Amino acid sequence: MTENSSFEWSPSAIKLLYRITSSLSSANDRDQIYKDFLTLLKQHFDAAAGSIQLITNEGLMDLTAYFGITEEQANSIQHAPIDGHLFSFETDVIDEIQVRETSLAIDSLPPRQLCIPIRFKIRTLGVINLFVKDDIDIEEELAYLLLSIGAHLGEFVERSNIEKAKRHLLIKDERNIIANELHDSLAQTLASLRFQVRILDQSLQPMGDFMAFKTIESVEHGLDEATTDLRELIAHCRVPIEEQGLVPAVSRAVEKFRKDTGIHILLQCEETTLSLPSNMELNAYRIVQEALTNIKKHANAYIVRVLLNRDDDGNISILIENDGKGFDQRKIHSSEGEHLGLTIMKERAKHLGGELKIESEPDEGTRVELRFQYKEENAKT
Repeated sequence: MTENSSFEWSPSAIKLLYRITSSLSSANDRDQIYKDFLTLLKQHFDAAAGSIQLITNEGLMDLTAYFGITEEQANSIQHAPIDGHLFSFETDVIDEIQVRETSLAIDSLPPRQLCIPIRFKIRTLGVINLFVKDDIDIEEELAYLLLSIGAHLGEFVERSNIEKAKRHLLIKDERNIIANELHDSLAQTLASLRFQVRILDQSLQPMGDFMAFKTIESVEHGLDEATTDLRELIAHCRVPIEEQGLVPAVSRAVEKFRKDTGIHILLQCEETTLSLPSNMELNAYRIVQEALTNIKKHANAYIVRVLLNRDDDGNISILIENDGKGFDQRKIHSSEGEHLGLTIMKERAKHLGGELKIESEPDEGTRVELRFQYKEENAKT
């Protein structure tokens, strides 16, 4: 890009590019690197506010980092449609930097917004927005500088995406390996133990020892439960949620719960698709899955209800409630009685940017409610 220009970089431009390349190659985590990147731009251009928005696989603009705007204002542009952020390669490099009226209705912001494309080779990966003074002029050197900044960030984003995809593939392969190992070792061991217990049962039949029969029956029941849990674990390792979709996955989990337990379970969901990013689908599904597993193991319930709902503002709620024996909520907050499954459910809710409420009393049933937000309508724009 710079080799076609007829000028030499100014000392301040060279210094900025050096500091940017240093920050993008630092050992900090990705979020911190984005924040450091924006800080450098803020200092150099005296920007009042700024943001980095990256294009997601769903075709939305993900607000990755920002400064100078409130969290509420940031939420208003999170997951915005990609329309209006498209860039075309212009003959004149100056025209590639879009200058717009400030898109956020904030009186304290300058009236001009610089939109700098984040590119890797010929692909646009996102946009850098800088809210700057009205008298800034986009001359050739500044245009090349801004495009170079966008290209440096684009290279970092592409490299990060490749590393993320590699990690995802490694995790998937590792999960399959674990599933196969569980099937070939522990599952076979449990099957062998069940067979030996049956032989023992048959050999003790002539003796008529009631206590021995009861003990064997208890062992068989424990082995059956362990085998069921193991099969579920293997299935969870092998079946990625992104190949199912949240509503079909929850429907299958509900149907499996009905067949395994014989408990009356009702699924209420007006949505047929409820499209979400795969990581959000996975966390939401695992919360439902863990709640149903807890009901099966501990609740002694007669009726279970699962309700999925989404309003026009993208607020999603998932309710799982039962009329079982319930529990003392104080126990899950105590160090000795904390339930690992419930703790993991709450951590997953945090990853969703949402909230998990668990309400229960002894003999009063249990109510688990997950709430988070995702504006699905943007994905259809």
